[in-house]
Amino acid sequence: MIDKSLTGHTDSSSGPRHYEYAVAVRFHNSGRSYTFGTDRDDFKLGDRVVVETSQGMELGICQNASMHTRYLGKTKQPEKPVLRLADEEDMRNFEENIEYAKDALAICEEEVKDLALEMHLLSSEYMLDRSKILFVYQAEHRVDFRELLKRLGARLHCRIELRQIGERDKAKMVGGIGLCGMECCCARFKTKTDVISINMAKNQLLALNTEKLSGMCGKLMCCLKYEDANYKELTAGLPKMGAHVEYEGEMYRVTSMNVMTNEARLENSERYQVITIDELREKTIVRKGIAIARKAAGRAQRQTHVAPGVREMHDQRAAFSASESEKSRGISAESKDTSHQQSASLKPMRNERKPKQNRTGTSSENRNSSARNSNNRRSAGNGGNNRRRETRRASDASNPNVTVRSFKSSKTKAGEAAKEAKK
Repeated sequence: MIDKSLTGHTDSSSGPRHYEYAVAVRFHNSGRSYTFGTDRDDFKLGDRVVVETSQGMELGICQNASMHTRYLGKTKQPEKPVLRLADEEDMRNFEENIEYAKDALAICEEEVKDLALEMHLLSSEYMLDRSKILFVYQAEHRVDFRELLKRLGARLHCRIELRQIGERDKAKMVGGIGLCGMECCCARFKTKTDVISINMAKNQLLALNTEKLSGMCGKLMCCLKYEDANYKELTAGLPKMGAHVEYEGEMYRVTSMNVMTNEARLENSERYQVITIDELREKTIVRKGIAIARKAAGRAQRQTHVAPGVREMHDQRAAFSASESEKSRGISAESKDTSHQQSASLKPMRNERKPKQNRTGTSSENRNSSARNSNNRRSAGNGGNNRRRETRRASDASNPNVTVRSFKSSKTKAGEAAKEAKK
């Protein structure tokens, strides 16, 4: 029977338990140390201890005897306690759980294959008392594993937990050799994943090649952050790569910079110069108007450029010719030229604005004429529309280049002929 004073369990009436000492504990599958509370001060470096975690009971190793600290004042207290020193039975259960976890992983892989789930299992781990097993997997999308949990619960007879991890966590768990020839930092000593951005590579003047900047996990390498602060300090006040600068009265373009060798290369169409980083910072003047002027000149050149096969029309008269299909319909080159002149002459007339009429200065003659026009419109009714249609047809009939076709029925034509005969 475990004593509650050692496990940290307290009644709800007494409130949270406060421990006098703290000890750092590391687990076999993690390189990070976690702090647990205890009232004992006799733990030594390398001692195997049984601790209570959020997952359950686990076996860990004391990292450092100097980590024993006495809490003073309102220092944050650890939430989980150290239960006891591990005995022989705990060590035997720990070794057996490793073998049982391998068998459970094979069972889970069999069920995943049977259900055709898109998930890649990485590891499995039993808690010390075998009341729970944890499966770690990787998947690109969310997986519906409800049926999988039912099958695993029926075969393993314990609580099942499935945890999905990303690419970085997978690299930390599996490990590997980086481009530097050493083991990955995340698997060797890093306990926290940093945020890496492409701006860190830009600050270090590196070629933006994702294949060379990516690590084993396919993400940007964590080591890009190690020297980012130093490069920001060394490149402060320097012009950007490819900027146009004025140096000793001549215009150059910055083609390369190396803050480690303290060299910068300036080039123009005639020659190049290699100067120091201090000279680039102090003796050069950035000329932004050069690039703007070149863009403006290129834009003007594109506007004046005429595409092949396109003629520019100024004051010369265009030469019109009728095609074979137009000749068969009676359209000649002279008529096309005349119609073009007429449309050109009508353009300024359409653009002219009508003068505004003064309402107060309207004469009686204009008022009478407007009244007569309104009376005529009322009396005419549809007859006005008919007269406009007849006027349009007459103008079309007078034009030799327009063919007028009538789509009236025979009954309508007979009625119009009878009206003409009466007149």
